[in-house]
Amino acid sequence: MRRANGTGTITKLKGIRRKPYIIRAGSYYDINGKLIRKTIGTAKTLKEATEILNKYNAKVLKRENYEITLCDLFEHWKNSEHANNLETIETYKRYISDFSTIFEPIINEKFIFLEYNDYQSLLNSFPKTKGKNALTVLKWIYIYSIKNKITKENISVFLNSSNIVVRKIKREIFDDNIVKSLWLDYENNNSNEYVAIFLILFYTGMRTRDILNLKNQNIFLNERYFITGSKTKAGRNRKIPMHHLIFPIIKQHYSKEKEYLFENITSDNLRVKFKNKIYDLSQREYNNINLHSIRHTFITKMQRLKDVKASLIKTIVGHSHSNITDDVYTHYSVKDMRDAVNKLKY
Repeated sequence: MRRANGTGTITKLKGIRRKPYIIRAGSYYDINGKLIRKTIGTAKTLKEATEILNKYNAKVLKRENYEITLCDLFEHWKNSEHANNLETIETYKRYISDFSTIFEPIINEKFIFLEYNDYQSLLNSFPKTKGKNALTVLKWIYIYSIKNKITKENISVFLNSSNIVVRKIKREIFDDNIVKSLWLDYENNNSNEYVAIFLILFYTGMRTRDILNLKNQNIFLNERYFITGSKTKAGRNRKIPMHHLIFPIIKQHYSKEKEYLFENITSDNLRVKFKNKIYDLSQREYNNINLHSIRHTFITKMQRLKDVKASLIKTIVGHSHSNITDDVYTHYSVKDMRDAVNKLKY
């Protein structure tokens, strides 16, 4: 059976000896990085050597420490001074998320039985930034464990995050002239359905799939909002307010005789029309522009408005509130959301 990390070793020496078994305590590195290996003694038999080592460890290591899991120590970190002194609540939540995600396969394992490869093999599969966050927590855990005589070996000093780098996509946002040109185009081209969709997206921040799946039965003209689903939990059954400028567009295309607000339009067709339309209106190539850039533009414009809370914007666009730090999580009415979007101007 494998011995726990830091609980020592028993080695049988070669040759004919009266006591061939040498017993050493768990090795560790001192503050200068020197490996320390203390020899406890020798024994005639393996059984005797094991008893000697167990008695030694009983004095040095508490027996109940054998039952402590990585998860137990992680919970200690969550309530530690180190965790409470992190710069922001977002940083705290990010550390928890990254540690939980990376070490999920071993989180419930007995801590003192975990070895270098148990950790490193998992770190190798995740981006460098996530690994660094997880290692910050793990290093605290090992220092805490050594101070409390749970283990004597600090494996964390040998671990490294991977070299995987996740490159963020730099998205452009549209300037106001594009939206103004879309309005002119809509008025001069008999209320073209594709242009209508583009304008609705600019004033709602919806995802493309949501506008194409919007059913007429989920549109409430009197209250000036509609309900749509989304790929995220925060976006499902979401009430979206109608900006006063797009209300006439929605009203014009709305019909109880149809199932969907816009029918016979696919996401592929919409993507092609969008690219061609933007080029026609701007006469230049945008490097990082796609349909999702409309959503990015809406969110950016809303964030620049005065007196509009981040939590309200996230409610409108269907983002999770997990990293919101407004005073408390607030339930917003349709009127609250509509008043906010009506401040939006292009």
